[in-house]
Parts: sequence; C-alpha cells; structure tokens
Amino acid sequence: METDFLRLILFLVGIVVVLIVYFWERHKRVNTQIDAIRNAEQSIEEIREEIESDQWVVMDEYQDDARSDADNMADELNQLSELVAEESATKTEQTEQIPLFSGDELEEPSSNVESRVFVINLASCRAGFNGAIILDAAKDVGLELGEMDIFHRYCEASGHKKTPQFNMASMVEPGSFPRDEMEDFVTPGLSLFLQISGGHSGLALYDEMLATAEKLAERLDGELQDATHCSLTRQAIEFQREEIIEYQRRQMLLKNNK
Repeated sequence: METDFLRLILFLVGIVVVLIVYFWERHKRVNTQIDAIRNAEQSIEEIREEIESDQWVVMDEYQDDARSDADNMADELNQLSELVAEESATKTEQTEQIPLFSGDELEEPSSNVESRVFVINLASCRAGFNGAIILDAAKDVGLELGEMDIFHRYCEASGHKKTPQFNMASMVEPGSFPRDEMEDFVTPGLSLFLQISGGHSGLALYDEMLATAEKLAERLDGELQDATHCSLTRQAIEFQREEIIEYQRRQMLLKNNK
C-alpha cells in the first residue's frame, strides 16, 4: 500500500517537473521571438530613418539647383524685358519709358521699385513646336509677334500706343523668333513671362497669362511647367499667386511710408 502511494507521488512529481521544463522552454522561445521581432523593428526603423535622411539630402540638393536655374531664368527674362522697354521707348514721341507688363495705366513705375518676373513654361510633349504652328496658336490666343521678335499680349492704352501685358519667348536662347523663317523654326518649349513693377493688377494679369498658357498647352500638345521646369501643379500656381499678393502688399507699404 505504502509502495503504491510512493509511486503515485513520484509519478505526480515527475509530471510537475515535465510541465515546469515544458513551460520554461516555451517561455524562452517566446522571449527569443519577441527579442527577434524587436530587433527587426529597430533595424527597419534605422533603415527608414537613413533612407529619409538621404532623400532629404537629395531633395535639398535638387531644390538648390532648381532655385539656381529659376534665378538664372528670371535674370535672363528681366534683361529681355528691359530690352523690350528700350526698343519700345525709341518708337514713341514721349521721353518717359512706357510701363511694361502692367495693366495699371494710371500708375507709373517708380525707379525705386524692384520689379518681379513670374514665369510659366510650356514644354513640348513631342519633338518640339514648329514656328508656323506657334504663329497660328498665338493668333488664336491673342498674342502678337512684336518688339524684340517675341510675342506680346497687348493692352490698348490711350491714343494709339500699345502696352504689353505679358510676353512669350522661345525657351531656347536668345528667346526670339525668326519672323521670316518660322516655317523651318522649331523650339523645345515656350516661356510666358510677366513683369510686375508696383501696379495693382498683377494678380489679374497672372491669371490671364495662366489662362493663355493653358489654351496654348491644349492647342500645341504641351506640358505646363513652373520656372524650375517642374510640372505646374495647382499648388505651384497658388504659391505664385500668393507671391504676387505678398509683393504687392510690400510695395503698398513702401508707398504709404514715403
């Protein structure tokens, strides 16, 4: 009797030991898996942070290059605008220069006011824009080939004087169009640009230039781009409109403080 009871106790003790060993091993395996998962998550997070860091570095370098290209284009268009102004002035009887790219005829630009140039590029989706097709499309949207052999949207002012509201040049230097060789002329893109120098109608002129650019893009099968040759998104458009509003606000403050 006592022997059977002792055997039962040993049997139960054996079962308890087996269970303890089983659960201990299972606990170790679970802990090992948890540690492996945590290590993997940590490695993934480190890789993600490294990738994001590299992307930001690349993005910063790209933005610096884009800003440099945009600044160079703005300088070139400013010079072209000044040449247009000089040639227009020599063909008028007045000694004062005609205010370019402004729809505010009652307000003359001050020599102290720093003008701003806003650009919308139109890049060809094919092998380029043919000169003859450009002429037809420009005529359809109200652009005329004028001073400096570039296109202008004119505003009829007092008398017979024409004032350019905004302009369109070839994307390739020097930006002009060969009047007598348009049939053979090809350009990879067009640049519409507006110079604002303190008037109050800059936003309306930009919207008019944008509408013209959209019509040309549809007519010529082109892609609208910003000054850095990136796709012209709605966000980029709103950014330029906000720039115009802020520029005009600053000019108004300067004028009121004089």
